[in-house]
Amino acid sequence: MRGGDYVLLDEISLADESVLERLNSLFEPERSIILTERGGESLEKMQITAQKSFPIVTTVNSGGDFGKKELSPALRNRFNKI
Repeated sequence: MRGGDYVLLDEISLADESVLERLNSLFEPERSIILTERGGESLEKMQITAQKSFPIVTTVNSGGDFGKKELSPALRNRFNKI
């Protein structure tokens, strides 16, 4: 993200709703995310800001299969469907 490299979110429809909510800030103009789950002894938060050209690629299958659900319209509208 920081270097503008691609990130692949494979089978995003299997992700927990709480994970999808956390990713929302990456689609905002600020393009950043705050990590609070860093592990180790340090509990300080870490903000990561992506380059403006940072591309996110996702894969998704339609809902109905085991564990898969439809993405919310708000999240779906943030992507270009191919």
